[in-house]
Amino acid sequence: MTGFRRIVCALFAVCCVLSLPAVAAEDASARFDELAARYFARMEGREDAVALRTALEAEAVQADEFALWRSLFREGLAPREGASNAITLLNALLDGGDPARWESASGFFLPSFVPKPLAAADAVYAAALFLLRMDEKGASDLAGMLFERLLDSPKGKYFFISAAPTEYREIVRMLTERGVVPSFGKWPEAAVEGTLPLGAPVRGRVSRDRAISEGMTFLNGAGQPAPNGMYAWDRKKGRIYDVVDVERRRFWFYD
Repeated sequence: MTGFRRIVCALFAVCCVLSLPAVAAEDASARFDELAARYFARMEGREDAVALRTALEAEAVQADEFALWRSLFREGLAPREGASNAITLLNALLDGGDPARWESASGFFLPSFVPKPLAAADAVYAAALFLLRMDEKGASDLAGMLFERLLDSPKGKYFFISAAPTEYREIVRMLTERGVVPSFGKWPEAAVEGTLPLGAPVRGRVSRDRAISEGMTFLNGAGQPAPNGMYAWDRKKGRIYDVVDVERRRFWFYD
């Protein structure tokens, strides 16, 4: 055990003992042993996850960001290659490759005009799905870590977990079955809407009124979800439109 882990163990022991009720010594000892076992299992799982991420990053293919994003949804892609591509894309789109910094994603893939912020969320989901198909030490823990970090992004949590694609429920089911849960003990419930991929090219037009009435999500000029914007994302259909101001169009026709 490293010096750091000894310190953590000691601090953990003190906290647990202070929080325990006044019960028989053997009961207190049993409870502490159980909590300590869970804590160190989580620590070891995270260490394995970090090591696996480092290995996957080293296997990154030479491809542009758009090609990496498209590869995530290519039929027949091997789980390890898919996980490597997804993590490579996260590293390219987010500061430090960290889903907690989802807000750092900005702009569009050109000339396809796919919003990078949505592609970054796709990368988190795709990485988890590929990792959960891998029979390798640390894979499930790494999938859980990526989602837990996305929960630490307020907007990332709101737009991609509180409202999530269909695949979220399957990911959560598999993580829970394998004992991979966030620090607060349970993955959040989600309102499911649409399916992967979240990203799509901007195609076609829609009026602002229609976008509002149909509950579409506006995207700003950086491709980020916003209260209002020049693009509208229809999550149910997986499409993104240019927003047209109807009143402005009428004025132009009469000009």
